[in-house]
Amino acid sequence: MARLPGLKRFLGGEPPKSGSSNSEYRRSAYIEELGEPARVFPASGPDSVEVLAFGRDFSLIDPVGEGFVLLTNGMSERRMAVPSTVGDGIKRRAELMWYVREPEPKILSNLRWLAEYPFIDNTWLGFGHRIAMPSPPASGSDFRTFLFLTPIIAPDQRIAERLTIDDDEVEILCVHLISGMELDFIKTKGLDAFLDMLDEHAYPVVFNPARQSCV
Repeated sequence: MARLPGLKRFLGGEPPKSGSSNSEYRRSAYIEELGEPARVFPASGPDSVEVLAFGRDFSLIDPVGEGFVLLTNGMSERRMAVPSTVGDGIKRRAELMWYVREPEPKILSNLRWLAEYPFIDNTWLGFGHRIAMPSPPASGSDFRTFLFLTPIIAPDQRIAERLTIDDDEVEILCVHLISGMELDFIKTKGLDAFLDMLDEHAYPVVFNPARQSCV
């Protein structure tokens, strides 16, 4: 993907290794793929996470044009409580990504809360998981359910391929917000059928609070 003018590629020697400084290690992996962050939102407390905003030109895949890739930096410090019954191959550490027009305060607050959620409820987040909220979490949207998917854009996929913390692979999960009817569709028809429907409806890659439900 093209990047906004002025973003520099990561330069220097070998990137930090896992364990030397996990925060800097993750940052180096992000920067290697996405360039320098346009904005940095520091952690606001011991249970908060840093959020990095990387400028991106989405015009080839989304009419919004320029926007931001938001990435948490700190969620993967802790292992999630993944049950042994879910089988092999489930990643116990994760970071969250959200494609947005602007890193608005409410979006940042939601992203930080989602990064803390598995450790509040002693649970885990993975591909296809949903979190239903009691009220709409984002301004301008009536949708109430967060859906987590893996990135479909190559540089974002490669970030996950680079990251390990204490020998655990780290999953990158993209945040999406869906309608109640879309949630019901997933429950009755399945996630694969829902993803096929998104392709048919030209689902916007960048979060658009004004989008219409696909169902």
